[in-house]
Amino acid sequence: MMRMDPGLENITVFAGGTEPYGNGRGWRFGRVFFLALAVAALSGCLTRSPTLPTPFEHPLESRLILQVPYFSDGGDAGAPGALAEVLTYNGRPSDPGKVRLALDGRSATPQIMVVMARQEGLKAEFRRAVPADLVAAVRQSQPVIVRLNAAAPPLRRGDYAVVVGYTPEGPVVNSGHINQQIVPWSEFLAGWYQGDNTFIMIEAN
Repeated sequence: MMRMDPGLENITVFAGGTEPYGNGRGWRFGRVFFLALAVAALSGCLTRSPTLPTPFEHPLESRLILQVPYFSDGGDAGAPGALAEVLTYNGRPSDPGKVRLALDGRSATPQIMVVMARQEGLKAEFRRAVPADLVAAVRQSQPVIVRLNAAAPPLRRGDYAVVVGYTPEGPVVNSGHINQQIVPWSEFLAGWYQGDNTFIMIEAN
């Protein structure tokens, strides 16, 4: 069982997740980069402007998806760790090293992460979202990868993070250097809006 930071004692905990498939399935990422560019071109995600803030009624309850693992980013802005956490949670054991190897020196863009997850037999989508979508995903025991393009400490500019829960005060976040930490809604949303409201949902079929 993972350690929970102070302030999370009263959070409703989801068992969540699926059992790992033994040694997992092999990484078959072939020409991931080119497939990802095709996905981006078809979706038009590379040319859209950020979604402006919308009114958001903070949740009154607190919830946490307990079985999401945590991986440090090793200085990679959280992307390999974030993807590895969500893949492992959904029954495809991984780690940041495997993700970096598959990337072969390329950046882990949202489009590439979606392609990599689909090649592991998982459902994956990348879109722009609103705060209520984050809350709804956690209520369904689904961690979400987000990108934060402007943030105050403890978050960093350009970080990828995994939303693993929420409280009335703010979302509970895993990032490359923080584990299950509550970030105030105002600080989180400021960074998320500047990151194009990036919302990457990966789940088992």
